[in-house]
Amino acid sequence: MNKNYFILCLCLALTPFCSNAQVVNGDFETITCNFIPSNWGMTFLQQTTIDTQTGQTTGDEIQYTWCIPSMVYVSTEPQSGNYAMEISNALNVTQNKVIPGVANIFSDSSQSGPGWNPGVPIAVNEDVSMFGFYYKFMPAGDDIAQARMQVFDENSNEIGQATIDISGTHNEYTYIYQTINYTSTATPAFMIIAFSMAKEGSTPTFGTRLVIDNVVTNFAALGLEQNNLPNKFSFYPTLVDNEINIIPGNLQSDSISYKIINAQGSIIKQNTVSDSSAYIYTMDVSSLSSGMYFLQAESNTGSVIKKFIKK
Repeated sequence: MNKNYFILCLCLALTPFCSNAQVVNGDFETITCNFIPSNWGMTFLQQTTIDTQTGQTTGDEIQYTWCIPSMVYVSTEPQSGNYAMEISNALNVTQNKVIPGVANIFSDSSQSGPGWNPGVPIAVNEDVSMFGFYYKFMPAGDDIAQARMQVFDENSNEIGQATIDISGTHNEYTYIYQTINYTSTATPAFMIIAFSMAKEGSTPTFGTRLVIDNVVTNFAALGLEQNNLPNKFSFYPTLVDNEINIIPGNLQSDSISYKIINAQGSIIKQNTVSDSSAYIYTMDVSSLSSGMYFLQAESNTGSVIKKFIKK
């Protein structure tokens, strides 16, 4: 008598918490002894048949791109540092069917894969506004890969997401980012990041490669560094009609530079204000188009970035 079983194969991949983002091992510098990035991986179910009389096990023959029996592994072609993460497809030789590789982030570095619980927590007061990364894409066919980030509240309700399609041949690193589209004002509690080698509805090709490095989820996606000073810098309102009222707090100095940056990372308005005492500075934003923007305030005591919405 033959009985069918599923053998759980865990392919590890991507990211520990870094200062520029809530992404565990987003620079892929932490790797396992199997040469796989820590905190990233794929849950792959492979059907296996066991003859209960003989104990013989049979299953489909799976071919991987490299000698590592995984679809997610370390790359020695980093954008920076020593390592990046590479994802590829596998081939079910028995069924002549391509299996698309997927790299999911997960929080427990002691595990060899995400299992049924991918995702990482978002720290309290951490600003998660953008989704950005470097990539190289070498398709063997007309493949379309996809990167997706989802943000959830404490009740596991999705409150925001960003999706990026990856296509065309990119032998050199390309940088890409997208703002996260929030549909709720609930507090973000955890997020899921996944890189899939096949966008839904597309056909993967065996031999296609995707290399990812330096994944970030906040202002670093725009090339901006945020120095989180104590929460005394503030402004109001965050949903703006015509003016923003700014309270400099710990940024007070001889002068403060205020910049308004759009979602593409361009500075569209900038003022430098002399300061000799506490004050509320009013900035006119009536000419801005509707959408999300970032207010960056800089002085010799530090720099702070916050976001707002123009009605």
